[in-house]
Amino acid sequence: MKIKLLRNGKPASEAEILALETSLGYRLSDSFRAFVAKHDGAKPEPNEFEISHNNGGGVSRFIALNEILKQSAYIENLPRRAYPVATTSGGNFVFIDEDKNGAVFFWDHEVPDEITQLAPSFGAFLDLLEPFDINTVELKPGQVEKVWIDPEFLKKLRGHRE
Repeated sequence: MKIKLLRNGKPASEAEILALETSLGYRLSDSFRAFVAKHDGAKPEPNEFEISHNNGGGVSRFIALNEILKQSAYIENLPRRAYPVATTSGGNFVFIDEDKNGAVFFWDHEVPDEITQLAPSFGAFLDLLEPFDINTVELKPGQVEKVWIDPEFLKKLRGHRE
């Protein structure tokens, strides 16, 4: 894993892992089991991964075992033997599909019928995560045509500087 965990989470016990597997009705992927055995509910440093040629995302947090069933309800058309493992910016999810040999997918709430495979396993997905450095973002002149700032947020900013 190339990224650091800002909050390592807590080690999940074998009993907690087995309880989720019992609720789901199938075994979790070995690489995900190994991760939660050390880092259940971890929060990573700012990171990024490629979704497609023109699209990327970043993991905001890894979902704790005790939240997986609840978070599953938010994903439209979640495959039968799939479960979410991470949230991303903008309310999207990364999930594992056990019917696809534990492959990892991206689900975008704005296009719920289009899922994108990211990696063949959870371990391979972790290897895709790159540290994100805002200083590497370069905007070319004219690239940003307009921005919108929430008026209430702008008031707070102005009040904060005075």
